[in-house]
Amino acid sequence: MHALKKYLASSIGRKQLMGVTGIFLYFFLLVHLVGNLGMLSGPEHFNQYGYLLLHTLKEIILPMECVMVLALVAHVGSALSLRRENRAARPIAYSGKVGHGNKTLHSVNMMLTGSAILVFVILHISNFRFSVAGMPGMKMVTYSGVEMHDLYGNMLFAFSQWWYAASYIAVFVLIASHLAHGVQSSLQTLGFNHPKYTPCVKLAGKAYAVVIAGGFSFLAIWGFLQHGGTL
Repeated sequence: MHALKKYLASSIGRKQLMGVTGIFLYFFLLVHLVGNLGMLSGPEHFNQYGYLLLHTLKEIILPMECVMVLALVAHVGSALSLRRENRAARPIAYSGKVGHGNKTLHSVNMMLTGSAILVFVILHISNFRFSVAGMPGMKMVTYSGVEMHDLYGNMLFAFSQWWYAASYIAVFVLIASHLAHGVQSSLQTLGFNHPKYTPCVKLAGKAYAVVIAGGFSFLAIWGFLQHGGTL
């Protein structure tokens, strides 16, 4: 236990913790996207998928959600701790412009994009996850004699409002920026750092960012168009 505390107190320990938790959260985004694409199959398929996760598999899903929250807290905590440490060691900010050295627009705005993601996650969970637990506004539907929450209808109603769909897409633009640097940074922190492979790692990070942000943005646009939108 003492060795673990000492490891996590070190800069390399916190960087690697941020890298591991980052990879876990990036993978969660992919799984979440694949699940949400089920909306394209219609309300019955998507609502039954939601029922499977929230009821049939709740003994498995709940611990996984707890692990995700812990990973998010550890990721954010490590990032804030490292940022404070860097500022304390270098109280005068660099005067160099973005693009000098290893700096990119994505890397210098990681705290900003990360903060936006955190706010989005809190609002998104409160809107879709907690409403299933009994908050008003969630309709019920029945398939094959089984009553379940109408997650499909709830999501389409949200996306039918232009401001919600636009905000959703805007947040995923920020998420794309975060992923474009975060994926390759996490992999390099965990040892995938070699002149021969670094360009591929960076490209993979940017490609992953496009897939995630593009996929979720597509669903927002599709949902908006399903109801003709509310302008």
